[in-house]
Amino acid sequence: MSHGGDDDFPEEHEEHVNHEAWVIPYADLLTLLMAMFIALFAISTVDTGKFQALARGFSNALGGGDLNSGIGGSGKATSPVVGAGNGNGPFGGGTILTTSSNAQVSSQQLQHILSELAAGNTMKARDHQTLQDLQNEINNAAQTAGVANKIKTKVLNNGLEVTVLTDHVLFDPGQDTLQPSGDNLLAVIAAVLKTVPNPIDVTGYTDSVPINTVEFPDNYRLSSARAITVVEYFMSNGINAEQLTASGKGAQDPVASNGTPQGRALNRRVVIVVESKLVKQTLDSAGLDNKSAPPTTVPVSNPAGAMKGSVNPNISPGLSAG
Repeated sequence: MSHGGDDDFPEEHEEHVNHEAWVIPYADLLTLLMAMFIALFAISTVDTGKFQALARGFSNALGGGDLNSGIGGSGKATSPVVGAGNGNGPFGGGTILTTSSNAQVSSQQLQHILSELAAGNTMKARDHQTLQDLQNEINNAAQTAGVANKIKTKVLNNGLEVTVLTDHVLFDPGQDTLQPSGDNLLAVIAAVLKTVPNPIDVTGYTDSVPINTVEFPDNYRLSSARAITVVEYFMSNGINAEQLTASGKGAQDPVASNGTPQGRALNRRVVIVVESKLVKQTLDSAGLDNKSAPPTTVPVSNPAGAMKGSVNPNISPGLSAG
């Protein structure tokens, strides 16, 4: 029997809203971020074995096939295509995950990069060892000749640095004529340097006391002349002229204070740098060699109304091309 009214329908209960539902996608996002950073860290170590294991793990976890073929194994990668090059992919266009053949090419490229890095590390280690051997040879030769206290050697990132103080060793004060003691000292260095094909930079330095003579009006001229004297001596002792460069920096780059006689004596020096061959090759491959640079094209404006075929230079505001 119906009682009429609203009592005929069961009472509806309000659904309980879960205000913590955001935690689940947030946790998934954090998990993905953690996996990404772990992958980046693993790749940054450039460990081929770790990368292979990482790539196989991700491929299996994402439902892909066996990636052994692409990373050194014998199987075939069978990852499907996700997002073709029609702009409909999840990242707006282009193939995001390629088929087996393209996946194999990508892995080959990665292997090539890893091989280049490994070769670069090997070459760097070999080059560093060569410079250390050269340093030991110079130190031993200087010790045998009794001039070890007049030569200071140091292996740098860009080569081997050999520093020789000039005062009463190579030159008399204010002069660029090589002294007999300097002749004997440079002979020890030249005997070792002529056995290597590396580029050799010779740079002269002075203290900050001004000089103004007829032959040398300033310290730049004096330091340059001394560097040239050393280079000419090396050439006369069998070192290829194409390996040698000379420059003078005057009182620049002091190694000690010019406020004391002892400091000024340390600043009056000639520095011989045997350049790393790896550094030279890197600079050359980056286009930072001594070859002529291509001309730079300067854009010019051609505003509306200008005569066809004419060139109207871009003039700074407030200036006219009168």
